[in-house]
Amino acid sequence: MDYKEEADSIARRAYDLYKSTDWKVSKSSKDVKVFYKKSTEFDGHIYRAECVIDSPPEKVIRYILPCPRGLRGEWDKAVKESEVIEKINEDLIVGRSATHSVAMGLISSRDFVDLITVRKYPEERTISTNSRSIQRKDCPPRDGFVRGINYHGGTFCTTVDGDPNSCHVVNIVQTDLSGMLPTSVVESALPASLIDFFHDLDTALKDHNMNGF
Repeated sequence: MDYKEEADSIARRAYDLYKSTDWKVSKSSKDVKVFYKKSTEFDGHIYRAECVIDSPPEKVIRYILPCPRGLRGEWDKAVKESEVIEKINEDLIVGRSATHSVAMGLISSRDFVDLITVRKYPEERTISTNSRSIQRKDCPPRDGFVRGINYHGGTFCTTVDGDPNSCHVVNIVQTDLSGMLPTSVVESALPASLIDFFHDLDTALKDHNMNGF
């Protein structure tokens, strides 16, 4: 696989989803709104969560990326493991992540192997991470985890007008959790997990002692 060519394709597809407008409201909290629509890549839904974070885009991206490229594994309560398998260049990596079980154990631990690319859109004051699952011979499924699939998605961080220390964050996820899971369980768990993700991210970003930030 030509990782750089694949990364360009992933970034284009994620950007198209980011710019699309045909979303329906799924769930919301005081600070986070979650939308959804039917996926064209698998028999499930794409979810889009949005909120404003009181941190600049560059800092938010660093907290989202996997360790050691970023700090994701140090704060995300849903993440059991987070690691970089291969660094192709500064803005292109292969990462593996694993989640804790959720929904009172109805959804067991999953793991994912993703190609992750960082993109910048200066004219829009936006930085994004974009990803999609790939197969690697050196990352076979592991005991204790169900191998899930992340289809095209990403997190887009855009500087808020008039406030360079805040950004509007859009997280787009289309995840096939695999296994024999009732649709109702998945459609309840994923929107809730996206809201929890933003709350945990906001808390971590306010902890200025984390790795010097």
